Amino acid sequence: MKKNFIKVSLAITIAFVLTSCDKDFNSLGSDLLDDSHFDLERYEVQNLIAYSKSTGPVQTNNLPVNSLGVYSNPFFGTTKASFVTQLELADTDPVIGQNVEIKSTDSVYLYVPYFSTKEVVNGNNVYELDSIYGNINSSINLKIYENGYFLRNINPSPNPNDQDSYLQKYYNDDKQLIENNIASGQLNNATSLSENEQFKFDNTELVIYKTDGNGNYVNSNGEVISNPNDRIVKKRLAPGMWLNLDKNFFKTKVLDAPSINLLNNTTFKEYFKGLYFKTEANPGQDGVMAMLDFSAATITIQFHSDVTSELSNGTNVTVNSKKEVVLKLKGNTINFFENQNSVDYSNGLSASNSTLGDDRLYLKGGQGSVAYIDLFGEVNPETNVPYELEDLQSRGWLVNEANLTFYIDKDKMTGAGMAEPQRIYLFDATNNKVLADYNLDGSVVTDLKRNKFTFSGIIKLDENDKGVYYKIRITEHINRLLNSDNEDLRKNIRLGLSVTEDINVSSNAFLKTPFNIGSESVKFLPFSSVMNPLGTVLYGMGSSVPQDKKLKLEIFFTKPN
Repeated sequence: MKKNFIKVSLAITIAFVLTSCDKDFNSLGSDLLDDSHFDLERYEVQNLIAYSKSTGPVQTNNLPVNSLGVYSNPFFGTTKASFVTQLELADTDPVIGQNVEIKSTDSVYLYVPYFSTKEVVNGNNVYELDSIYGNINSSINLKIYENGYFLRNINPSPNPNDQDSYLQKYYNDDKQLIENNIASGQLNNATSLSENEQFKFDNTELVIYKTDGNGNYVNSNGEVISNPNDRIVKKRLAPGMWLNLDKNFFKTKVLDAPSINLLNNTTFKEYFKGLYFKTEANPGQDGVMAMLDFSAATITIQFHSDVTSELSNGTNVTVNSKKEVVLKLKGNTINFFENQNSVDYSNGLSASNSTLGDDRLYLKGGQGSVAYIDLFGEVNPETNVPYELEDLQSRGWLVNEANLTFYIDKDKMTGAGMAEPQRIYLFDATNNKVLADYNLDGSVVTDLKRNKFTFSGIIKLDENDKGVYYKIRITEHINRLLNSDNEDLRKNIRLGLSVTEDINVSSNAFLKTPFNIGSESVKFLPFSSVMNPLGTVLYGMGSSVPQDKKLKLEIFFTKPN
C-alpha cells in the first residue's frame, strides 16, 4: 500500500546578519553564512534517524600523527596509548672509524618535538603546547625498548580476490606482537626519573650550548669557560621529549654493527627493527596524553673514534675526534590504544538502535564509535527512494543552503580534564568517500586544521568556551539529491559522522571486524577519526531530547518561477 506523503508546513525565515571578524569564526554568531538567509523559504526535514556504532579495533599503522600517554575522559573512560616505530639512518653507510668510544662527555639522546606555538615575551621565547590532553602537570611511566618484531610492508598471506589484502595492516590491539618480542632492557634508563618513571610533557625551550667536544663550555673564541653567563648558544629547540638513552646499547647495536647492516635503510630496518614506547599510568596521577609527529624526531649518537685520511702528499694521518650518527624515527609504525570504557558510555553504545534512532550520539576517536544518519525516513519499495525525498524532488526547488546541526549534550561533556573535539566530520558512509561539499570547498586558513571552513563541522563555543553545537553545510549534496539529472546522484545515501584530527585527511582506515547496518557491511572509518583520542556526546532525535536540541537538517530554498 502506498504511504501518504508526509504533510509539512513551509515557513518563511528572515535572518538578520551581524558581521564579525573572519578570524573569530569559532564563536557563536560569528559565522556569516550561518545567518545569511534573506528572503529564503525554509524547510526542516521531518524524518531523520541517527544512531551510534562501536568501531571495535581499528587500523593504526602509519598514521600521520600518533598518541602517547594516558588520558582519562570524565564521560568516556580511560585510553592508554603506546607506540612502535622503525628507524632509519639519516646518512646511510656512515664512516664510523676505529677505536670507537662513547665517552662520558658524549651523549645518546632522543628528541621528539611537541606541537607548540611561540611568543616572544621580554626577549625570551615562551611556548604554549598544543594537542596535550588531560592534566599537563601529571606524569606517566614511560619505557622505551628495542623492538624485535619486524613491521612488514606486505601481507605474506593475501587474499587473491581482495586487492586491499596485499598491504600489511596492523590494528590498535596488536600490542602483543611487540610485547612478545621486546629485544632489550629499558633504554631510557637515566637516573633522573623525569626521563622515565615520572615523565611529563614540558613547555620549556631546549637550549644547546657550544662545547669543545670534551664536555667543556667555551666562549665565542673557543676558550674553555667557567662562568655560565659566558656560554654561547649553539642551538635553540622548541619544547620536546628529550631523553638520554643507553650508551652501551647504541654503541653495540649501531656503532659496532657490521658495515653491511648500515649500508642502506632497507638492510638497517631488517637488522634494527625499531623502538617501542610503552606507557603506563602512575598511581594517584590524572594522566596526560600528547599528539606527536614522531617522523620529526631524531636519535643522536655522539662518539669519538679514529679516522685515517690520506693527505695530498700521500701521507696518512689519523685523527681522533668527536662524531655523531643520527637516526630518524621513520618507516612503519603502529599506535596501540587500550580502552577502559565507562559504564555510561558502554551502556549508551549497547542501547543504540539503528531502526528507531538514538537520543544521544557518541563520537569517539581511536577504537571508539561513530554515528550514522539516515535521511528522509521510510523508503518507497517501488522506487527504493524515501517518500519524503520523492516529495521534495517533485517540487523543483533551488536549494540555496542546507545544514545539519548537531547540539552538544553539555551535561555529559563536563568535568575536570574534559577536552572537546574541535571538529567533527561528515562523510558518505555508503560509498566510503567524501561528500561533494567537502570537495568543492577550497577555503584555507593559516591553521590548516580549519581549512574547508565553509563545509565546517568546527565547534561553536559559548562565552565560557564550552561547546554548544557543530554545523555542517551539505548544500551541494542536498541539491544533487533533489535536482540532479543523474539518477545515481539522486539516490539517498547513508551519512557517517566522526571526530576528526585533521580535516585535510580524507582516506579510510580498515575495521578489524566489520559490522552490519541492516544488510550493509561497514568495513571502514575515516583515518582522521582514528588519529583523534577525544570524544563528544551529541543529541539525536529521540523523545527525551529537548525540542531545541534535536538534530536537524534545514533546507533554505527558492521556488521556481
